[in-house]
Amino acid sequence: AVLDEYGRPVRTTSYEEFLVETAMKILCTERFQYVVYGADVGVEKSEWHGWEDAEITRDIEEALTAHPEIEQAEVTAMVRVDRGMDLTIQITGLVGTAELSEVIDS
Repeated sequence: AVLDEYGRPVRTTSYEEFLVETAMKILCTERFQYVVYGADVGVEKSEWHGWEDAEITRDIEEALTAHPEIEQAEVTAMVRVDRGMDLTIQITGLVGTAELSEVIDS
């Protein structure tokens, strides 16, 4: 979640911001780690170090499009960095689009 200076959650102000925050929550959730989530929620970040880039891309895109609000997700850039992956992802939601550009720790 996006937090203010006091650590409280801040509401999103646009649909684009909502899509990016939703995608970040999915990308920061390890698949199968939390019983309350189904098997299609999250990514398998703990496995990425041994995977080919195409497998990581598939994992990310499948996880994002499993969310009912996200119609399409395309990883347009991915660079392995010391602490994870530097990603750029184009996201198409039900009523708009967004670009996510973040380093995701693995």
